[in-house]
Amino acid sequence: MEREEDYNLGERSGEGRAETPGGKRKEEVYAPAENAYLAEIGGTEPRPGERTAPQVSGFTSYLRFIWPYFLIIAGVFFVALLAGYNSSANFPNMADELMKGFSNRFEPLLSMPPIVIMFGIFLNNASVSLIFLVLGLAFGVLPVLFIAFNGYVVGVISHLVAQEKGLLFITLALLPHGILELPMVFLSAGIGLRLGHQVFAALIGRHTEIKKEFKGGLRFYFRWIVPLLFVAAVVETFITPLILSFL
Repeated sequence: MEREEDYNLGERSGEGRAETPGGKRKEEVYAPAENAYLAEIGGTEPRPGERTAPQVSGFTSYLRFIWPYFLIIAGVFFVALLAGYNSSANFPNMADELMKGFSNRFEPLLSMPPIVIMFGIFLNNASVSLIFLVLGLAFGVLPVLFIAFNGYVVGVISHLVAQEKGLLFITLALLPHGILELPMVFLSAGIGLRLGHQVFAALIGRHTEIKKEFKGGLRFYFRWIVPLLFVAAVVETFITPLILSFL
């Protein structure tokens, strides 16, 4: 006969299963960090005995929650950036055409007053980030593809500009605003990737909280990502050109 202590030990072992009223078991797909954040947004309650960090801010807890997906997106971007940088050197005609299309798209904006440029940059980055987040519901494929394409384009342009003005110029042109802008874009795409993962998990019968995770992702987007993208646009418009003027 199975002892009661053995049964309790099995429940505490964290094998990821919960008993339902009908006697069936459903799989819990949430790790401790995920449970902590979902409890905060009303998605799930932490399991008995599960410890959460006291007084953790919403920003920090969400970063812990989304961190693996953020790293995947960042990795995709930088791999694509290196691919674009190398292909620009190997296929100069293709790089020139890509640069020409990029210039034609943004040249009208650059002729406008700085305040208009700032809002143009901000609205572009904010809308793209929101698209990354929402389209992640399609199994997370589209955010990954879009991030890879944008990384590739940045790599191509970086090589062309570095050839003309040097690596120091391209570093100073990207770094001041990039340290804010890129992480926010990666977070948006990471949220989208997480949502896509949860859609797939639901399709194969796992327990998910897609609706509440989507609402939590949108709340994080408007509370943190949008304001920091605005700061990045201010830096890109007013501070980056000032730094480059000393070169």
